[in-house]
Parts: sequence; structure tokens; C-alpha cells
Amino acid sequence: MMTRDARISWAWGALTALLLANAAVLIGLVLPAREAQYRLENRIRDLERNVRNLQREGRTSDVVLAAMRQAEEFSQGFPPRADLVSVMGRLTKLASSLHLKVPGTDYQPSELKGAGLTKVTVQMGVEGAYDNIRRFVYELEGMRRFLVVERLSLRDLKAASALQVQVQLAMYLR
Repeated sequence: MMTRDARISWAWGALTALLLANAAVLIGLVLPAREAQYRLENRIRDLERNVRNLQREGRTSDVVLAAMRQAEEFSQGFPPRADLVSVMGRLTKLASSLHLKVPGTDYQPSELKGAGLTKVTVQMGVEGAYDNIRRFVYELEGMRRFLVVERLSLRDLKAASALQVQVQLAMYLR
């Protein structure tokens, strides 16, 4: 009787530890990506605000020209809209190089008014081993300049030893 109670309490302890570890991993992946997205959007808004303020104040054309150059240099870090297919190809190639399956991808473009950028929201399903999915998300985070992980949901496929991740990405193109 005592060993059965010990096994049950050990199983509950292991389950609790596993749930806490999963929560910590998700928080560790989602929060930095969300923070990067906010920083990027705030930077774009600040640059827009600077240009508008300079125009309102009627400063010299040199100051306006410098601000426009700075905004242009910043926007040059984003790939052109024509590269959308190649960027998506890069993402699927990355997934396949990590032995991950991509069962479906959905795109939804929207214009960011005043910024001259197009935001493409990409819903992407990825299936595979936990280590490979972790590496995939790490590689996505390396593309932070123009690609932001907005949402990430992880699901255990009970029939196999694989996980399924639904990733929502925001891709910024000029």
C-alpha cells in the first residue's frame, strides 16, 4: 500500500515538474519574440514621428534630408515585397533541413500606413522532434530584423513521438 502511494505521489511530482518545464520553455520563447516585435514597431513609429515633427517645425532641408536618409537606411534592412516567395522558401527549407514537416502555411498581408512597409502575417504548422522544433524557433529568432514570432502554440501528438507547433509570424517587407 505504501509503495503505491509513493508511486502516485512520484507520478504527480513528475507531471508537475514537466508542466512547469513546458511553461518555462514557452515563456522563454514567446516573451523575447513579443518584446522584439514591440521594439521594432516602436522604432518605426519613432522614425515616423521624427519625420512629421521635423516637417511641422519647418527645420532646414538638411535636417529633414538626414532624417529621411536615416529612415531609408532603416527600411533597407527589410527585404523587398518581391522576395516574399524566397523568404517563405527559406523558412520551409530551414524546416526541412531540420527534418520537420510543414503541413500547412497561410499568409495574410496588410499595409503599415506611413511606414512604407507591408506586414505579412504567416500561420505555419510544423511537426517533428522537440529538439528540431527548438532549433527551428531559435533560427527564426535570428531573423528578428524583419521576422517576428508573434504566437507559438505547442501540442503533443499522442500517436507519435513528435510535437506539433503552430507558429504565427509577422514578416515586414518594403
